[in-house]
Amino acid sequence: PDAIVCIDACFTQKRNRQAHDPPRTHPHTVFIPEQDAEAMEKYIDFIRSKKVPPRKRTNTEEPDHLEGSLRVPKSVLDGCEAGFTAADSRCEKASTQFFDDTTLMALLCRHNIVLFIANMRSAGEKQHYVMVLVETLFQHLPPPYHVGLLYDIGCQTERSCVKWGFLDRYINRLTFGISVFHAFGHQWVCQIIYHPRKRTSFGLSDGEGCERFWHSISKLIAYLHVCGYHQRIYTLDRQVDHAQRETLENLSAWLLRRSQHALTKQKAAESILRDCGKLETDLRAEWKDQVKTQTKPLPRQSQNAGKDAVKELLQMRETRDRLKKREREYDALIEDEATPMDEYIEAKADLESVRVRLQDLNTRIRNKQSVLGVTDRARLRNLMNNPFLTARMNALALKQRLRDQLRARKFEMERLERSFHKQVNANNGLDQKVDAHTASSVRSREPAITKVARSYNTLCATMEKLFADGKAPPGAICPKQLELKGIFDLNVDDTIWEDIGLEDGSPAAPPLWLANESVRAGIKALLERDRCIEEE
Repeated sequence: PDAIVCIDACFTQKRNRQAHDPPRTHPHTVFIPEQDAEAMEKYIDFIRSKKVPPRKRTNTEEPDHLEGSLRVPKSVLDGCEAGFTAADSRCEKASTQFFDDTTLMALLCRHNIVLFIANMRSAGEKQHYVMVLVETLFQHLPPPYHVGLLYDIGCQTERSCVKWGFLDRYINRLTFGISVFHAFGHQWVCQIIYHPRKRTSFGLSDGEGCERFWHSISKLIAYLHVCGYHQRIYTLDRQVDHAQRETLENLSAWLLRRSQHALTKQKAAESILRDCGKLETDLRAEWKDQVKTQTKPLPRQSQNAGKDAVKELLQMRETRDRLKKREREYDALIEDEATPMDEYIEAKADLESVRVRLQDLNTRIRNKQSVLGVTDRARLRNLMNNPFLTARMNALALKQRLRDQLRARKFEMERLERSFHKQVNANNGLDQKVDAHTASSVRSREPAITKVARSYNTLCATMEKLFADGKAPPGAICPKQLELKGIFDLNVDDTIWEDIGLEDGSPAAPPLWLANESVRAGIKALLERDRCIEEE
């Protein structure tokens, strides 16, 4: 792209409900007129009411697919949408009952200079604010200009543009990406396409310029809460004007730092490329094959349903085994003449309860098995008879749970890592107590997360032993154990994201990008070097 911009909202920049003050306008205001935002909102509502999408099919045989020109399957985009609050415009982040202005949404260039700001009055991140910012940007650019846009939910924004025809005049001149910090909340397939470190032309841009701007004006939060409408906008315009002058004065130093940073990363990447011993053309071919394979839509959702049914059956069988063990223990207590009377009575009552649960569970297991197809029954038999496959399915379940827990923790840490209230309320005892309580709560859950990771590594070690003993199916791949140090960072290239060796259908001759560690390291280094070259 010819220009790279980022968009984000800040819900700490509110204004209390009150009467408007006398008008006051900055000569170089960056605020978009409210009538433009209202016109865009009406346009979007009209388009959505006019193009009512077909009702979702409830048939489990509905195939997964690519929507329009998108490169990420529908099932993945649905998962990203469900995982982000920003994607749900109905989610209230600020009360309109107490605040006239609920937040600000800004559009900045990659040099951290504010281009436009939208004053938001909705409770959530309404999509029309993003659209009006992008529309206004293109109105100030020459026709050939191509723009790279980084946004927390860039994938959902492009999806809306393709689905509803928003920004249709500019869609061919837009490249969407997701900001680096929020990439952890997206599914791996989405990251392959939208992460700026994996998508061409974004260089080392991280999409976090808005966060730096919010930090720079954080000292105004308390004042702007009680400020008049026009005075608030004028004050922000003055602050933006000052920040722009300061940024331009230090632009040469900024460019030098960026250049040195890119050069350092490029040298490190080139060293890895030399050590991996693979040709660059081969690495690019493997990366292309990886993207093609991992972004392929699932053949049918019913295959997932079958896997879920098999997984549920296995869990029910494990529960039944535990109940049978308890039944034997209660039988032993009852038959033992030395058992005290109170324990005897308690065991008798518990035994009846266990037997009722066992009877109900056996019925449910039989019903589940009867509705399984031939393929799923075979899968169930294989899982029951093959310890490697059983360990593999359990490891996949653990890894999925671990990913969910790490994502949840990352969202919790957002307050501590990126809260700009603390700069304003440094002497506020209540705010410090809340931060301390948040940190304590997060830390208290870390041992449980680490325990899940250790359990996963134990299963990986079990699979490695079974593989060495020749008890693994032909073509099976042993998953790589997780590095516990740094597991909470959720970097884009961490092993936690990939399910190598854990999914069904591992090929007899796995591709190099899947099974060869040198190729995998080479691909990461190649992409890193490409971004560094783009940065220069």
